[in-house]
Amino acid sequence: MKRSHLVPILALSAATALAGCVQTKSEVDVKPVDINLNITGRLEVVITDARHAEEEITGSKPKRTVTPEDIGLPAAPAASSKAGEIADPLASLEAGAGRFVLVAGDSQAQLIQQMAARHPQIQAMLDSQTVGESHTGFLVARAALSPSQQSLVDAENSDRTQLYQLEAAKKGTSVDQVALGYYLARLEHVNKGNWVDRFNKSTGSWEWFQWNR
Repeated sequence: MKRSHLVPILALSAATALAGCVQTKSEVDVKPVDINLNITGRLEVVITDARHAEEEITGSKPKRTVTPEDIGLPAAPAASSKAGEIADPLASLEAGAGRFVLVAGDSQAQLIQQMAARHPQIQAMLDSQTVGESHTGFLVARAALSPSQQSLVDAENSDRTQLYQLEAAKKGTSVDQVALGYYLARLEHVNKGNWVDRFNKSTGSWEWFQWNR
């Protein structure tokens, strides 16, 4: 085949590959929505514990009660236990593994202490609309951040990641469910004007808005 004939074919192949990449990116973007909409009975347990943690982090009682329906999600089903089911999956470990539970508890307490020490600065950034609270459980920049602000956000999100992982392992649920539970608990503490997001059922996407309750 002549070289001149190869050029259109290669261009068509490249365009096809690029279209495939774009489609893959789109699918990845909607995946968190699908996961977070799959609410289970464990969510109510997660929210309850997250509320206690957020009181320690903020040093204050919640300003309001927030439910999944308040951010466009289905209501969380009540947690239930089947006969013979062990509520805490770690409870079935042998005595020697009990040391792991103690270490996990110490790690969780340390993470909460670090987040509590950082909270005044995080709240100041939320109040200035520099960052927002996302349903993914993490802080997201809503304006250009200085190097020190970026470091603060990175440290906070790193601690949140570790906290979610510990909670997910302890409760036998997914990290996404834990992150969503903590997000709902944080919405009970945010101030008016803070950026948060909610699910728009008509568009099937998460949208930013400034809290007004």
